[in-house]
Amino acid sequence: MKTMKRYLLIFALLLGAVCSYAQNTTTDFVVLDQSAPNLSQLQTQFAGQPNVFLNDNNKPAPYIIAAVLEGKQVVDLHLYAATQPGVINFGSTVITPVTAGNYSEYFIKWKNNVNGKVVVHSTSVFTTAQGAELKALLIQLTGLDFITP
Repeated sequence: MKTMKRYLLIFALLLGAVCSYAQNTTTDFVVLDQSAPNLSQLQTQFAGQPNVFLNDNNKPAPYIIAAVLEGKQVVDLHLYAATQPGVINFGSTVITPVTAGNYSEYFIKWKNNVNGKVVVHSTSVFTTAQGAELKALLIQLTGLDFITP
């Protein structure tokens, strides 16, 4: 009988650990900016998903993203916005190697909530010398890896 109780206790402890882990698991988070190419298609693609945010705010995008992420733990942060080499255009906020430092207090906050990397959905943003400079600066400001798919 003692052996059975011991097994039940061990099972209960393991079950509790698994449940605790499941409650703390993270998921990806998607930010769609109003400037994103094919925005309506993206909205349809992500419709009804709880970890998607449409940024149509006039406040600086790094601030808005930091505020939306607060209290969440996400694996990867996916950003959809208009881009060109060395530039992420969040509608009301243009992030370049020259302007990125203006938003450093917000970029720093991203690291508190993102466990993985930041995926900028663009084929050109980190191309060219200005793109490489932007990527290095964003990595420095956030402590996160920035990639493109």
